[in-house]
Amino acid sequence: MKFVLYTFMLFLLCVTPFQAQEAIQEKEIKHNVALVIGLTHIPQTLEDGETLNSQNIPTIGVDYFYHFNQKWRLGVVVDIELGKYEVEFNDENLKRETAVVTGVMAGYTIIKGWSILAGPGVEFERNKNLFILRLSTEYEFELGKNWGLYPSFSYDFKQEYGTYSFGIGGSKGF
Repeated sequence: MKFVLYTFMLFLLCVTPFQAQEAIQEKEIKHNVALVIGLTHIPQTLEDGETLNSQNIPTIGVDYFYHFNQKWRLGVVVDIELGKYEVEFNDENLKRETAVVTGVMAGYTIIKGWSILAGPGVEFERNKNLFILRLSTEYEFELGKNWGLYPSFSYDFKQEYGTYSFGIGGSKGF
């Protein structure tokens, strides 16, 4: 019986420092920067006055987040749509070319790796700037040494139309 008790106590003494070290290491990571590439789906575009079904625009972005704790974070996202298209907006044709989408996002981690994010933003473009509300979800796979890889899905609500994006990002925590 003493052997079992001593073995159990030795096990606890060995495991506890490793768990404490992991907890300290996770708390130290407060900042996260990511590079994201993807496609933005425009559901209905116009070309020479004719309505097209949809168009996919390549997108590249940079994200920065500050983690308050393991569940909550706040950050800034900047995406650039690398394409030209026209949409119907307030009964007129609105040209869009290399739009820059920015936003302030609040994120909540539902379970380890999987987060939901939401926040307001502005789509800057030389013809007309548009207010947006973005909702996103992502699942981050840890690669080690504070690096991560995550697929993401975002939906941008705009006044007259909405767009959604699929992307893949690489992140670094520090």
